[in-house]
Amino acid sequence: MQRKFSRRLAGASAGLLLTATSSFAAEPLPPPPPPPVFTWTGFDLGVDVGGAVGRTSVQLLGFSNSYNFSGAFGGLFVGYNYQLEAWPLVAGLQLEYNFTGITGSTSNALLNFERTAVREFGGADGRLGLAFDRLMIYAIGGFAYGDIRGQILCGNILCGRFIPPNLVTGRPGVPVINDFAANRYGFDVGGGLEYNLWGNWMVRAEYRYYDWRSLGFAQAGFGAFVFPFNARLGFSNPFAIAIPNHRDSEIMHTGRIGLSYKFAWPPAPVVAKY
Repeated sequence: MQRKFSRRLAGASAGLLLTATSSFAAEPLPPPPPPPVFTWTGFDLGVDVGGAVGRTSVQLLGFSNSYNFSGAFGGLFVGYNYQLEAWPLVAGLQLEYNFTGITGSTSNALLNFERTAVREFGGADGRLGLAFDRLMIYAIGGFAYGDIRGQILCGNILCGRFIPPNLVTGRPGVPVINDFAANRYGFDVGGGLEYNLWGNWMVRAEYRYYDWRSLGFAQAGFGAFVFPFNARLGFSNPFAIAIPNHRDSEIMHTGRIGLSYKFAWPPAPVVAKY
């Protein structure tokens, strides 16, 4: 009797154990937490490097001349982007500053020598992009600033009538160099591609066109110069060379690549996937 009861108790325990095991096995595991949805909204800070080619145009005494300049540049940019909800549109603002090694020069019979150096440039721009998940195609444009230095050596052919002759020989005076510089203001426009490389790191490739317009330099003259007969003594001619005003303009094409880090704000929403 006791043995029969023990067998029945063992059978019932085994049945209960199998039933509980099958119930636990049938219950699904909780799904993993969903990943956050990628968004272009947030602040970004980055660096870029690139190359530039451009053209300087000079007008002096009815004579016009143009020549090319080129060089490399690098700098920093900071901005903020906002991606519209339910739309793949991204709008943003960006500030940039670049230091450069962009120069160019030419020589000719009339002006003898001209030179341009773009020391630095930057701007404040708006961006409008079309997002394809982690890739964005965008247009950019706005206000452009440039620190541009120029130099002209105006010789006897074009400027001889404005240069006093040598008082000893009676021959035309020596030509002199005029250095001029100004902070220039204009506009820039272009476009590019930006891609979320990994995490919050972004890469971009961009083309930009800059136009600093035409600027007139109203100067009293090229300044005093030293006559050959007293050059060793250091005596200067007290009379300035009265060169009429001249105008100068620059345009520039740039290509660059950039790397930036995006500080997402506000945080990206989490969308559950079922």
